[in-house]
Amino acid sequence: MRKIMLRPTKPLISSGISQSTTAVYCRRPYFLAGMTLLIGLFSTSAWSNCTRITAQNQISSSDGTAASWLGSRDDNNGSLNLPSIVDLSTNANFQPDGTLLASATSDFTTFAVNTGYALDQVLFRCDAADVDQLYEMYATNGDSTYGGRYEDGTIAGNVSYGYATTVMNVVIRFTNLATGEYYARIWKGRRLTGLDTDSSGRILVKAKNFSNVYTELFRIDYARSGANNTPSYLYGRSQPNAYIAFKGPGITGPIEGTDSYSNWPGWYSTWPASLGLYKYVTFRRTTICAVSNFTPTVVLPRISVAELNNGNTSSADFNVDFQCQTGINSGVTAGTVAMGFLVPAANAAKAQALGLMNGNGGVSHLVSDNYGAAGTAGGVGIRIYRNNSPMYLLSKNVTQTGNNGGWYGILQGAQETTGSVDGGNSYTETFRAELSKISGQTVTAGAVNAHAQVVIRVQ
Repeated sequence: MRKIMLRPTKPLISSGISQSTTAVYCRRPYFLAGMTLLIGLFSTSAWSNCTRITAQNQISSSDGTAASWLGSRDDNNGSLNLPSIVDLSTNANFQPDGTLLASATSDFTTFAVNTGYALDQVLFRCDAADVDQLYEMYATNGDSTYGGRYEDGTIAGNVSYGYATTVMNVVIRFTNLATGEYYARIWKGRRLTGLDTDSSGRILVKAKNFSNVYTELFRIDYARSGANNTPSYLYGRSQPNAYIAFKGPGITGPIEGTDSYSNWPGWYSTWPASLGLYKYVTFRRTTICAVSNFTPTVVLPRISVAELNNGNTSSADFNVDFQCQTGINSGVTAGTVAMGFLVPAANAAKAQALGLMNGNGGVSHLVSDNYGAAGTAGGVGIRIYRNNSPMYLLSKNVTQTGNNGGWYGILQGAQETTGSVDGGNSYTETFRAELSKISGQTVTAGAVNAHAQVVIRVQ
């Protein structure tokens, strides 16, 4: 069965030396031997501490890379891979409490600091005996009003673990992708495993060992006093929304189960990551359109390899329903509203390898998930048609790339439905999904399962 899935833009060693209570008269040589033993014990204890690595001369070139890093300073966050512009409706009916505004997955090496880390960069070195005592600690910024103190998403009960930001009506939620758990004000810990070692057996804690994150932004009805409410706002509060810290012998770190409101041991030099929106996301309050319903699964009729090679296709219609505020302008230029179908990153990469992506990033054919794998059809792709004309699909959620990039005016071909909504109108549009042979490719039998995301955005 061939299908395309659509979805809208909408987790001691203690050492001691005992002494006899019996009086003993020792000669000086024995005293010196005792002092030598004591120094040896101190030396062993110091050697077991973890060391912060900030220069290449601290490690061998075969151990990985090393460089200076500042830690989780307030202005040191990197990109969370969210859209550069997030739109907030001026009419709450179009974005009710709990509406997902934007989401993204980002790698630790990208979001942790604004200069980024190399994947193989060594951040700490620890003794082999410390293997069970090395932890990644993570929490929201509990001592910041707009960073991670207030779980405003729960006020209406729709966004658990959604914490206030400096943008009015917007909360942020983080998920640790290694544990599947949400970030909270209370510190959580994850023991670091699968760590590399150097030639002496010492443990190397690298950037690649820390967790990636999934970030979500939600609109809520609650408006926290003092938050920004301007028509356009580039996130300007440098206080991070969350942190990742390291804890190990000799490196002071947060204790699991304590409140980040008042517990931040080790900040900031041994905390390798700040998570935040600072200088990366602009929030706009404007008139918008929003998806209200869609055909979730489009099933295409079976077709043979011979039929495809002869130029035949397999197609089926699907619908997208949406609502627009009164006064929106349809188009693909700045300030207008456009729609498109966003291709998953892996599918876009495969399409590019097959020569199906143009210079604006527009993708002509949606190829199957796991294209090239056993049991998956090869040499075929799905085109989406609007008004009987093929559309380019979005490879990235980047605005103002025009039709060639995958954007089309929201009302181009749409039919207004009967009735209206408070402050706007309802619309529906029928599209066609069509499976066909990709020019220059060999068709092979198998299943086709592909996904695309319906995206509506102000350009």
